[in-house]
Amino acid sequence: MKQMLRRLLALLCALTLLAVPAAALSVEDALSILEENYIYPIPEAAYSAQTLDELFSQLEDPYTYYMSAEEYEAFLGSVEGTSSVSGIGASIQYTDEGILLVSVLPGGSAMDEGLQAGDLVIAIDGVSCVPANESHRALMIGEPGTYVTATVRHADGTVEDYRLQRRNVIIYNTNITVLDGGVGLIDCDSFGSETGSYFTEGIQEHEEDVELWMVDLRSNSGGTLSSAIEALGDFVGSGLLVALRNKDGQLSYRLYPESYLTEKPVIVLTNGYSASASELFTAGIRDRGAGIVVGERTFGKGVAQIVRDESSDEDLFDGDAVKVTAYRYYSVDGNTTDRMGVIPTLLVSGEDAKDVALLLASQEPDTPEGYLWLRLAGWDFYVDAANAPADTLRTLISALPPDAEIFLGSGQNWVPITTAMASTLYEAGDLSRWFDDVSESDFADEINALATYGLLQGDGSGSFHPEGTITRAELCDMLAQLLNVSTSTQGYFTDVTEGHWYTSSVNAMALMGFVDGVGGGLFDPDGLVTQQEFCAVMSRVAAYLNCNAASYIEDLTDEEVATDTTLSSYSAWAQRYGYIMDHMMVDGNGNPVSILQLNEEAPQEPILREEAAATLYQMLTMFRILSY
Repeated sequence: MKQMLRRLLALLCALTLLAVPAAALSVEDALSILEENYIYPIPEAAYSAQTLDELFSQLEDPYTYYMSAEEYEAFLGSVEGTSSVSGIGASIQYTDEGILLVSVLPGGSAMDEGLQAGDLVIAIDGVSCVPANESHRALMIGEPGTYVTATVRHADGTVEDYRLQRRNVIIYNTNITVLDGGVGLIDCDSFGSETGSYFTEGIQEHEEDVELWMVDLRSNSGGTLSSAIEALGDFVGSGLLVALRNKDGQLSYRLYPESYLTEKPVIVLTNGYSASASELFTAGIRDRGAGIVVGERTFGKGVAQIVRDESSDEDLFDGDAVKVTAYRYYSVDGNTTDRMGVIPTLLVSGEDAKDVALLLASQEPDTPEGYLWLRLAGWDFYVDAANAPADTLRTLISALPPDAEIFLGSGQNWVPITTAMASTLYEAGDLSRWFDDVSESDFADEINALATYGLLQGDGSGSFHPEGTITRAELCDMLAQLLNVSTSTQGYFTDVTEGHWYTSSVNAMALMGFVDGVGGGLFDPDGLVTQQEFCAVMSRVAAYLNCNAASYIEDLTDEEVATDTTLSSYSAWAQRYGYIMDHMMVDGNGNPVSILQLNEEAPQEPILREEAAATLYQMLTMFRILSY
C-alpha cells in the first residue's frame, strides 16, 4: 500500500524531461515498465520521483533512460546504416565521467578543433554531463551553422572549452572492401537494422576474391541484437548464438537458422570501445572457433536493452520511448562479457591491431625460408617475417602466450620453436609481459599466459612470487584485475577504509557477492586465503562468468555433494564448494583439471599464489573465455 501511494503521488506530480512539452509517458507508467522488465533492483527513492528525469537518474544505469520524440529519432539514426546528423562530428559513449569521444569524424568541427578519441565532454553550454546519458547528446545536435560550447577533459587531465560548430556529417555504418592479398575488410561502426544484410551481401559478392576476412569493430558501440546475430551467423552457421537471462533468472535463446556463407578464417579487430552487440559478435567468433581476435579487451557491456515505444505501447507513447536494461546476455558457450569484456587472441593496442592482423594475412609460402607459421585458435597463419615491419613484428611476437604453437621456416622445412625463442630471434624481449621469477614454477606457462593477456599483475617490479601465500586483499585485487572491475562504493567492512591500495578491489568483490567478511563487520584484508576459501570464491566467480556453470551450481543438491567422500577434510560449510571445483573443472573428456586436487588433504592450509593463478587460468580456458 505504501508503494502504491508513492506511485500515485508520482503520477500526480509528474513533469516533463528537460522542460519539453508534456511527455506522453507518465512517471507511473514508467515505473510499471521498469517493474516488469528492469533486471536490477529499483531503488526505493525512485518511487518518490516526481519527474521522469528524477526517476531515471535514481537508477544510476546509463543504459536505461527516457527519450523524447526528438531524442528517440536521433537514437534510431545513431544505430542505422547511413545517417546525416547535424552535430560536432563524433561517435560517443555515455560514461559516469562524461561523454566519451570514441572517434572523431571527417568533416566535423571536433576534428577541426583537434579533439581526439578518448577525450571526455564533461559539460555542454555549462550543463554538466556527468554522468552522461542520451539527453546530453541532444544538447550537442541542432541546426547546421549554430554553435555549442563543449567543456572537454583530455587524457592528461587538462580541461578546455571548445566552441564547436554544428554541421551535417554523413555517417556510414558498414563498408566492405577487398585489400591486396585477398583480405576482405568489413569495417562496421554499429549494428543497425540492416547491418546483417550488409554483411551477407558483402560476403556473397566478394567471397571468391577473398582468402581471409577481417571485421573491424574498433569503436563499434553496438546496436541491434538481431543484426549482430545475423552477421555472426554468416561466419559460424546455424545454432543457438546467444542466451538471454531476464530479471527472474529465466533463460531464453536466439537461434540463427541458416548455414554459414564462408569457411574462411576471420580476424576481428577490437579496442576498448567495442561494446554490446559488437562484443556478442566477437565472442561468438571466439566460441565457435571461426577465427581470432586481435586488439584490446573490449568494453565489457554484457547487458541488453529493450525499447518500449508507440509500436509496442500505443496508449503510453507519442513518438517518445524508454530504453530499459532487461537482460544479461551470454555468448555461444554461455560466457558473459559484462565487465569482463572479450579477451583477444592477440592483445595489442587498438592502434596496432590492423597492422598486426595484416601480418597474419600472408598465404602459405612455397618455400618456408623467412616465414613464421603460427597456429592460433585452430587456424594456420603465415607471417612473411623477412619483409615485415620490425616494430609490428615485435608487437605480434610479444602478444603470443608462452605455449603458442610457432614454426620457423628454415630452408624447405618448418622447425618448431618456443615463444621465448621467437622473442629472442626478433628482439621482442623488451616488450615481454612475463614475470621474471616464475620460470621454475610448475605453473610458469599458466602464470605468464595470464600476464600476456593483462590479467595478472605482480608486485610492480616484474616479479610474481609464485610460491608465496596470498592475502584476502591480494586475492580481491587479482580478481578485480581479471574481471576488469572497481568501485567507489564504501562501507562494506569497517577495516577496509579509503586510502588503501586494495579498498576499491575488496569493495568491488563484495559488491558482486564474491567475498564475505569474517564477522563483526570485518574483512581481515591481511588474512591468508585457504584452499577451501578459494574454492568458495571461485565457485561464485564461475557462476558469474558462465550461465551454464551457474545452472550447474544452482541445481547441485546436498545429496550429490555427500556422495564425494574425498571432501571429509573440508569444513562442513566448504564441502559444497570443494565439490563444485572438483567436478565442474573438467576437460572435454570429463577428466578433472583442477590443480586444487593436489591439495585435497590440506583444504584448510593457505593456497599459494601460483596455485591461485593456475586455477584462474584453467577456469578461463575451460570456459574458452581465454582461447588461443
